[in-house]
Amino acid sequence: MLRIRSAIDARSALLLAFMTGLGVLLALLMERLGPLAVVIILALLVFLFVLPPSLSQAITRFRDLRKRLTWWHMLWLIVFLSGFQFRERNVQDITTTAVDSGAAYRIALMAITACGLGASLALKKLPWLGPWFKGLLGLLATYALVSAASTLWSAYPAWTLYKSLEYLLDVVVLVVILAAARSARSYKTLLDWTWALNGFLLALVWLGVAVWPSEALESSRGLIGVQLTGVMPQVAANGVGELGALLALVAASRLLLRRLGNSGRAFYSLLLVVFLATMFIAQTRSAIIGFLVGLVLLLYFSKRVGTVVILLLVVLLLASLVNIGGLTEDYLRRGQNDEDVSSLSGRMDWWDATWVEVMKRPWLGAGAYTSRFTVLAKMGEKEASSVHNTYLETIVGVGIIGLIPLVATILGAWKILLGAVRHEWCSSFERQLAIEVLAVLGMVTSRSFFTASFVMHPDLVALVVLGYAAWLQQHRKQGEVPLDRNEDALWLETRKV
Repeated sequence: MLRIRSAIDARSALLLAFMTGLGVLLALLMERLGPLAVVIILALLVFLFVLPPSLSQAITRFRDLRKRLTWWHMLWLIVFLSGFQFRERNVQDITTTAVDSGAAYRIALMAITACGLGASLALKKLPWLGPWFKGLLGLLATYALVSAASTLWSAYPAWTLYKSLEYLLDVVVLVVILAAARSARSYKTLLDWTWALNGFLLALVWLGVAVWPSEALESSRGLIGVQLTGVMPQVAANGVGELGALLALVAASRLLLRRLGNSGRAFYSLLLVVFLATMFIAQTRSAIIGFLVGLVLLLYFSKRVGTVVILLLVVLLLASLVNIGGLTEDYLRRGQNDEDVSSLSGRMDWWDATWVEVMKRPWLGAGAYTSRFTVLAKMGEKEASSVHNTYLETIVGVGIIGLIPLVATILGAWKILLGAVRHEWCSSFERQLAIEVLAVLGMVTSRSFFTASFVMHPDLVALVVLGYAAWLQQHRKQGEVPLDRNEDALWLETRKV
């Protein structure tokens, strides 16, 4: 029997009708709203075609992650929560009342963490931890111990002792997790958990915009006119920008490194747009620089030549249509004059004053975490918590003897991760994780020249990156054979990571 084929496919006709209606709607809106109509149409398309599959994919991923959470994920959560700030304190407040309600909250959570570690060790849930202190994390623990020892000559001994022990506990938690995570797949759950926790914090930032808009959107002289900050808990604009840059990098990594199927593409694409918008509204230059450094590493090692070409074409197209150079300069200036820009928003003055203090005690420093007392308070900056440079913050506190193990840790992580993405001694799954972690390490390292990364509690992003490098180092020493490629590919296909 002959089947009469329709001259016009039903799906094609439906698509044509939809596009026609969309064009008519755009034309009507343009008459009344102008360029804002384009934004409304784009939002409508996202709501109709991107949001539903994104929500479905998000639910699937969160359910899968929840099933794989263990006791050490809960320890990581407690450490993360201990970093929440609900008030601002200056030097005078600290010297007058060392332990207020906010400090008591932080101390209580870290005490719970210490008890949890003690219970785990007492119940013998973990293997011998000694080998993990012989590599990268051994160097990091050395830095923490030097910081604790600096209590003996610290300008503010009690402050140095507590902050050093707090950081040392962070390192021990990471060591315990590494001993418990016996495979790269297990360690990936810690990466996913860390990204999810930072995403939760960013969600609280945006919730603050809805509840306290005047406080969350601080006025700015820049191109946009506002800077996004966190209200409850308190997150400075620099912190918000860093969150946006970090999570945008992770979303880009999950998109670029997907080799099997298209599951999750809508979810990560939507997240990438949201996180880039967050970084843009926060207007933090160091976060943008960090994101670009991480993105270059990600594109280079993922070997996505087509993506690079498309990005270059988009940039060239924008440059031909608008004065992109002038707009970029206005955005990055944030309304500052030449003097403010050349001094990096006053950081150069802080660094000059810090170097004067460093030269007084170059080898031992004035005590770990005391820069706010020995440098900033003297300059009248009583609310700043660090000198906004990891290496100056370290050397002014613990001198050269403390700086050496810290720098060795960071350089060692770079060496291990670069080796993992270039050579064949790890599986394809481990290599994909290494590319993602390397991109984040690039962002954190570039930020370390403008913030006190790597050494502050609780910098879980820096710790989880160093932890993966330490995991690769330890398992390479043990001479473990990489997973069979076919088995690895099968697992990726079933999990759709």
